[in-house]
Amino acid sequence: MTVVPPHQQLLSRRKLLHVAGASAAAPLVGVPLVGVPLPGTAPAATATTAESAAAAGSAAAADSVTVAGQTLVPAPADPDFVFTADLSNTAGAGEASPIDSAYWLGACQVTNAQYAAFLDTDAGAGHTVPSYWDDGTVPTGREQHPVLEVALADAEAFCDWLTGQADGWTFRLPAEAEWESAARGPDSYAYPWGDTAGTTYTDSVLTSNYNYNAVCAAYYLANYGSIEATYDNPESTRYGESEPVSGILTVTATGGVTGWIDHDTWTGFVYTDLFDALMATGGLTSAVGAYPDGVSAYGAYDMAGNCFEWTSSVVTATNGQEAGLDVNAVRGGSWYATGRSCTTHYRGEGRDGSGGYPTVGFRVAADQD
Repeated sequence: MTVVPPHQQLLSRRKLLHVAGASAAAPLVGVPLVGVPLPGTAPAATATTAESAAAAGSAAAADSVTVAGQTLVPAPADPDFVFTADLSNTAGAGEASPIDSAYWLGACQVTNAQYAAFLDTDAGAGHTVPSYWDDGTVPTGREQHPVLEVALADAEAFCDWLTGQADGWTFRLPAEAEWESAARGPDSYAYPWGDTAGTTYTDSVLTSNYNYNAVCAAYYLANYGSIEATYDNPESTRYGESEPVSGILTVTATGGVTGWIDHDTWTGFVYTDLFDALMATGGLTSAVGAYPDGVSAYGAYDMAGNCFEWTSSVVTATNGQEAGLDVNAVRGGSWYATGRSCTTHYRGEGRDGSGGYPTVGFRVAADQD
């Protein structure tokens, strides 16, 4: 198994100087603490299901093709497809949504570098430049991370741009049913690799098949546990108060996270200045494909975690601020999301297509004419 430490993130200048004990001339780069184990390691291959999924993913990868710079893996038609759950996440209550034709799916989420290449063309003129980029340029070290903050129209325009480069191919966003079918595979796994997450947290080291909020929590506990974080939302019941990260966040032995967010009191790590500084840099994403044991049976990576992904399907959201609104379904969870939100059957999340969001990116689907 490959050790996959998450990308070192930026902190605010004030917090960075506190961490590094440096002068005002210190660069705005996160300083790793030598000898501290980093979270986000890939687990040892001990579960038979994980081995089977990895083998299946490798077989599917052998059938992959590269078209217009995108590595695509084949996914079969499924005229009898039924969602595992309904939009309220009631297991066994999902609706039928036939997939009449085989299709191709991006092996990875679209990266910052790929999106930047699009923006540099006439087709990309006027499309969204993510706010976490440095003066319109992809931050160094983020080239292979998923692009975030792109609206639905930006993602669709990217697909149209690819179509213009590929004779005999049409690129598009996947429908929600196509996304779930490719994520859960022929055995309808709860995770792309099997029915158990397999996450452990021991001696300050997290082992995980995917990048979700426990990776972020473990990273901050290992590297900045003694650093004071300040509750900076005026709505917070603890507005202006500070406490060490280790007093806010806890990661359980199986990768659960407490102290992440409390919507009622506006407390938790999400409502601190440290988290705000992290968000300004694009969050704690990882390079696409950095969790090889998270590959799906069809050879697609990061279908659990890293970033939510746009789909072309409009649903009535049941979760979050969008609840009750007709929005485009987003699937897969993210570096910010809980483990439950990263399962292959979790539904009800959606976003208004006109906006760009700090945890939402996309991967392409394609049809061969």
